[in-house]
Amino acid sequence: MTNRVRAARGIARRWLRGYVLAAFATLLVGVVIGYALGTQVPAGWLQQGTGSSAFVPDRITFWTLLSNNLLAITFISLGAASAGALTAFALLLNGVLIGAVVQIALRETDLLTVVALIAPHGIVEIPALLIVSAIGYRFGHRTIRYVRGLEEVLFTRRDLKEAGVLYAVAALMIVVAAWIEAEVTLAVAERVADGAAVEA
Repeated sequence: MTNRVRAARGIARRWLRGYVLAAFATLLVGVVIGYALGTQVPAGWLQQGTGSSAFVPDRITFWTLLSNNLLAITFISLGAASAGALTAFALLLNGVLIGAVVQIALRETDLLTVVALIAPHGIVEIPALLIVSAIGYRFGHRTIRYVRGLEEVLFTRRDLKEAGVLYAVAALMIVVAAWIEAEVTLAVAERVADGAAVEA
């Protein structure tokens, strides 16, 4: 086993094994809440194509998607400075938005089209969100243990290095996801919707 393989396994064991599962559970709770609320979620949160906001610009391009998503993963990673609270809040909010959008979209189109609107970029973007969430949760967990006197140091140089590696990996995934969302997702969804219309 090479040193790189050992290092990768060590990072996965320390950062991803438990914390990614916790992040996924938090996101899933948000999705369920958002789906249950549907149109009760403030319209400004779901703003699409009309007007603009800091998070939903007038024109959806690779660059706007990339900048917004990089901002999102950076905010999520700030759980490191808030004992995990900001990470949990950001995950819940993202989950609520996903759930609400899915519920509303299902009133207008079929399930397959909704999946086509999410899956192409989502299979890359969501794991990236979970990776940076692991950073926020692990540092948050260590902060709580340090305050309780269960850790001698708040974090080590290795922690910072590994967190940087994970953030870089997540950022690269976000670049890929933004390109897919800007160039592929809509085309796939349109083909799926056209196919469903023909069958109908």
